[in-house]
Amino acid sequence: MLVLGSLVLLKNPNVAVSRDDKLIMAVFCFYFVVSVAMNLLHGEIVKEYDLPLRFLLAVPALLLLRAYPPSPALFWSGLIIGGILAGLYTGWQNLFVYAGTMIRSGGHTNPIQYGNISSLVGMLCLAGLGWAIQQKSSVYWVIFLLCGFFMGMLGSLFTGSRGSWVGLPFCLWILYRAYGGEVSKRYVLGGFTAVVVAIAVAYAIPRTAVKERAHLAVSETLSYLKTRNADSSLGTRMEMWRVGFMAATERPLLGFGKAGLVKWESAEIAAGRIDPLMEGNNHVYNEWLDAIAKRGLPGLIALLVLYAIPLRLFMQHAKTASRRAKPYAIGGMMLVVNYICFGFSQVFMAHNTGVMTLAFSTVILWGLLRGEEAKENAQR
Repeated sequence: MLVLGSLVLLKNPNVAVSRDDKLIMAVFCFYFVVSVAMNLLHGEIVKEYDLPLRFLLAVPALLLLRAYPPSPALFWSGLIIGGILAGLYTGWQNLFVYAGTMIRSGGHTNPIQYGNISSLVGMLCLAGLGWAIQQKSSVYWVIFLLCGFFMGMLGSLFTGSRGSWVGLPFCLWILYRAYGGEVSKRYVLGGFTAVVVAIAVAYAIPRTAVKERAHLAVSETLSYLKTRNADSSLGTRMEMWRVGFMAATERPLLGFGKAGLVKWESAEIAAGRIDPLMEGNNHVYNEWLDAIAKRGLPGLIALLVLYAIPLRLFMQHAKTASRRAKPYAIGGMMLVVNYICFGFSQVFMAHNTGVMTLAFSTVILWGLLRGEEAKENAQR
């Protein structure tokens, strides 16, 4: 809808674009060009051009959002509704999990993707607290945003996705650094205590399976380290990491490509160097290793740029932004930091949900940030 909406700019293309806006667009275009070039080099099928195309399509969406910034109230309302519904839906699915008629809750997508995005929505609700306290009905907005946060995290918890919680302490640190000087230490301590208690309760309640999965993670890791047993969730993942490292060191400059990686794995399995469970596997459960294994050094550089430049820009604006604009800079930082954390245990860019969430959440948050800055400049 944002891309289609950008067609209105054909009538009036004179959008005020800053150097930082151009940098965001250049990053997306660079990622697209590198991905296309490596796909052509490795002779990938047409389907493989779909995911990087989403970053190119985010460019006209960004231009639209610069010309017509979104409504802050509607944006935060959308996150609240998204977080609450994400928690309710996986909670409902978990009834079927406990009844034995469903293996694992995860919406209608990969449980890891669902869990990660659900937790991301929840964490972004925390960024909205800085906006909420400036509103007339601040108490209600704060309550709703906290509900969105807790339900989003609960939605992640119900999926059993462990990697999605890695980003939480970093997001809390970002919030503390942004607002620690403005908020009473009593409230900071109270918020920290509430998070610790919530995690402890989730660990203690059998129905959440947090304790069970934590113990299982330890036992599976030890089993792999001792016997290289890849026939478990963590064992498979660690074997994939080893495979990714092997592929990256064998062809670091240009990589194997997606189809080439699968073919190489088959040859390594036949030679007895990797576990047969890796047969047909087309990613390595680590964003960084996957990028270099498939697209070589150019793919890794494109991924680093995709994270580093937007993160740097959001950080710069967070330092100078007013109270009205700061929540969107904080949200942008949280978005990128979470994606970096997700990437250690999942190839988020191999999924449509992962690509769409990063590309379009970035431009929406950026559009809101620059829109608030433009309003303030106009009032001076």
